[in-house]
Amino acid sequence: MIAQEAKFELLKYRIHSNQMKNDSDNPFTEYLVKLVDADGVIVHYNITDYYNKSEEIIDTRIWKLSDKILDDLQVKNDSRLGKKILTFVTNEHFYRGDVLESMYVKEQYENDPDDGSYKGR
Repeated sequence: MIAQEAKFELLKYRIHSNQMKNDSDNPFTEYLVKLVDADGVIVHYNITDYYNKSEEIIDTRIWKLSDKILDDLQVKNDSRLGKKILTFVTNEHFYRGDVLESMYVKEQYENDPDDGSYKGR
């Protein structure tokens, strides 16, 4: 018998922008991800990226969606599951990957502005 792998699916995403509002809320993007584990159990997760005014991700939260009242619904970003979910969303959704790449490039230039070269080469 061949072991089944867990499979992720990006069900939908929604970008929330504050351009239409007059408040000071920062924009955020929500992703809805479905995970079918090796046993066929389906679990849904909500991933939310929060942005600053420079359109850089300043915080990310992962929540397991459940109809039960549980204390441990938040998934830690640096946990094994959290890393797998974030890697999947980054690879699956163009905007998140682009934002992370631009943040990385900016960080490389800011670390040594006198050098003038890109350190990621």
